[in-house]
Amino acid sequence: MTTGMGDALAGLARQRQAELDSAIAAWRAGAGVRLWCGPGCGNCCSLAVNTTLPEALAIADSLTDGQRQQVTVAVARITAHARESTDVRGFLAGYRRAVGSCPFLDAEANCSIYPVRPLACRALLATRPPDWCGVNLAELPELERDSFLASLDRSVVAFPTHYAAAPQELAANFERGLLFAMIRFAGFGVTGNLPLLVWLTGQDGFAEALTGGPAAFLPFLAAHQIHQPFLVQVEIP
Repeated sequence: MTTGMGDALAGLARQRQAELDSAIAAWRAGAGVRLWCGPGCGNCCSLAVNTTLPEALAIADSLTDGQRQQVTVAVARITAHARESTDVRGFLAGYRRAVGSCPFLDAEANCSIYPVRPLACRALLATRPPDWCGVNLAELPELERDSFLASLDRSVVAFPTHYAAAPQELAANFERGLLFAMIRFAGFGVTGNLPLLVWLTGQDGFAEALTGGPAAFLPFLAAHQIHQPFLVQVEIP
């Protein structure tokens, strides 16, 4: 039963990822928007990524031992940064500096889990050259920042970022669907930090916590000291 639930959730995540890819392809065909994403651009892969637990299960199924070790190293940095952060704004603002690049980014700055990358990653499409994806706007001189923001087409981007808004809205809908599916399967839904959730699926007692409902899962999170709301979010209907 435990393995069946995890496999079912992972399979559903892969289906939703394929459906999002088709929806984004249709949007791109009609949008007339230039996108700059391509192999090796990698700068956006230093942002904090939130994903659903079904997607984390799909990713965990695909990992090599080396990738799992990289995830463990990243999680140590993430939890250390979380302990020093008083709120979600501080956590996100300092994430790039404290944690570094995604553990799934390879030496050529390509995604090593590309076929199963999260919905959020699939939908993050840049309308400006890749260098801008590595810039913290808060650290720019005011004149340069204001000039950049003024150059953005607010009918296209998720302002004040330069990432296209429509794909992110599509991904958010698919994520909500996955969350509701998990609630139907398990009685609760889980979203959270990407490397952390992937790491969590491999910890002793995870399967029992997943099938045990909120009464088992919440103590499981507390035992791993990762129950901060900006690390893992649990939705109980």
